[in-house]
Amino acid sequence: MKKLINSVRDHFWKKWIRQHDCKVAGGISSLHKRSRLTLEEHVSIGYVVIESKHLTIGAHTYIRSDCVLSAVSSIGRFCSISTRCFIGQQKSSHPTDWLSSHPFQYTDTALTFDPVVADVTIGHDVWIGHSAMILEGVQIGTGAIIATRALVTQDVPPYAIVAGTPAKIIKYRHDPQTIERLLKSQWWNLDVKLLQTLPLNDPAAALDLLEGMQLKQADYPRIEVTRKTTAILPAQPQLAIA
Repeated sequence: MKKLINSVRDHFWKKWIRQHDCKVAGGISSLHKRSRLTLEEHVSIGYVVIESKHLTIGAHTYIRSDCVLSAVSSIGRFCSISTRCFIGQQKSSHPTDWLSSHPFQYTDTALTFDPVVADVTIGHDVWIGHSAMILEGVQIGTGAIIATRALVTQDVPPYAIVAGTPAKIIKYRHDPQTIERLLKSQWWNLDVKLLQTLPLNDPAAALDLLEGMQLKQADYPRIEVTRKTTAILPAQPQLAIA
């Protein structure tokens, strides 16, 4: 009976989320019981496990199925995250300086083990390849690319391409001047229909046009989802990424 109730509840809330131009394929059952998920318009999430206490995901970002979002607090706009990624893998989920590393020591005993966990933050326009793993506390800069099966143990600068185990910088997507102009433009805060009118295959030409325009930031509606409640939030023209 409980399984049937959860299935009906998931169906109802998945439909509600779709009505607000987002998708969470696994429904609210995807969320940990203490998780709070804030989504901007046009976010699409496959069958994903969400363990974060509070996770904000920006407009037009998609996350494929079989991912785990653990210690991660923010994912920017226009991000592309492939299947089987693990974001926010804890470094100290078991004690290493106790008698044992096993949880029997603090399960139904007087002892407690509560390691400090630092969240991952991911900028805008980040592409994360299949089966990549990002450890807790890492900051992924805007425009970065994480290669397939990369193990990311340290911060990734904006527009860097990293690969390997542990991941290292292979190259940058653009020259330093173009990267500076891209970051300054904050194009991810603009309406996608405007962006689609630009010569997007020529970043320099697109930036020339943007720098000559009077631009209005897009107002993306937001929703908030937990296991128990949902809410419509005020639009946020600019998504701040720490």
